[in-house]
Amino acid sequence: MNLESTLVLCDLDALMLGPDGNLTQVLRDVLQLFTARGGRMTVFSQKTPKAVRTILGSVPLAAPALLCGGALVYSFSAGSGQPMGSFAALGDSFLAKLPAAPGIGIALQMKDGATRVFRMNHALERHLRREWTPYLLTQPEGVSSGDVLRVLLYQDAKTIPALQTFEKALEESAAPVRQERLAIDCLALTPGSISMGAAFSSVCAAAMLSPENVAVLAGSVPMVELMRLAGQSAAAFDAPAEVRLAAGQTTFCRASEGAAAEYLYQLVRNSGR
Repeated sequence: MNLESTLVLCDLDALMLGPDGNLTQVLRDVLQLFTARGGRMTVFSQKTPKAVRTILGSVPLAAPALLCGGALVYSFSAGSGQPMGSFAALGDSFLAKLPAAPGIGIALQMKDGATRVFRMNHALERHLRREWTPYLLTQPEGVSSGDVLRVLLYQDAKTIPALQTFEKALEESAAPVRQERLAIDCLALTPGSISMGAAFSSVCAAAMLSPENVAVLAGSVPMVELMRLAGQSAAAFDAPAEVRLAAGQTTFCRASEGAAAEYLYQLVRNSGR
């Protein structure tokens, strides 16, 4: 594989972070070698631009990143992003209908890359702190649905399972919204109009590469569609079964044991440089 003509799209959240939420030192060393040999990489993350930049530090990205679960194609070199959709079609009334049950925290990922919080709870506060996410407290009437990329609902462990009730009600309403469980205590709502394929095409165009020259390294289910679009794909040894079945290969290491470092180092070795 020619490193300079290949772009690696890596799952930041599932494969690159240590227990403290930062890049591991081993991965930092491999990334330095990878880029020194001409390797090109970008990331996929559920996080916002500010959170990802804090985590990556000076690690260079060779193409726009897919952030907010693919709802935002963000170029760190330009300092701007391309939103792939919004809740505009549902109107501002949709935000007013979000769960009002005690113990439910509500955060919004915005088009400008910021995070706004309608209601704080313990689960949301814990996630924001762990994911290095700055936020602004706000009220529903102060936000336009056209500026919202995603809605994140967080449920405290001891509360009534309000998220399950809301999931069922949303399904029955047939609203054009895609639901995704990011964690046992977190439900993400994304406009149904947002296309992962369109986001992927935008990254390819910015990198001036065809999909055949993109390698997707995944550890989570949201990246399965990207794996099917790319010319090459790999999954961590302990990735969910759906991810491993879609992958062209699997790593020997588990995600927490250095799957990303293993894959990138193998690319360097195979390049013969």
